[in-house]
Amino acid sequence: GKKNASKELVRKLKQAKQPREVSRLLEDDQGIVDAFVVSAAVSQLRRFGKPHEALAVFERAKARGLEPDVVVYNALISACEKFGQWEKALVIFNELQQRGLEPTVITYSAMISACEKSGQWE
Repeated sequence: GKKNASKELVRKLKQAKQPREVSRLLEDDQGIVDAFVVSAAVSQLRRFGKPHEALAVFERAKARGLEPDVVVYNALISACEKFGQWEKALVIFNELQQRGLEPTVITYSAMISACEKSGQWE
């Protein structure tokens, strides 16, 4: 069923060799929007150095009804951290809290790292 389709898509996303492949996989599977798929896509795009695409995947998924969990937010904050986008990381962190989600150790360490990299850590 849908759960197996999601697992299969996550497997394919993790094997993607380039950003275009990630985009294509997401377009092919219009029906599957879950936290596992979005986290996998965001993490891959981060690896490929495509933070803007990662954010776009997240926004599209939300528009299609995804209720992001803390894992999705952590993946996004890590993407922002990797590319020194501390302001965007902060926006995402605030959204996570507004949704009533509990930040984890991973969330906080990515936030601290993002701020340190940008010299914003006070």
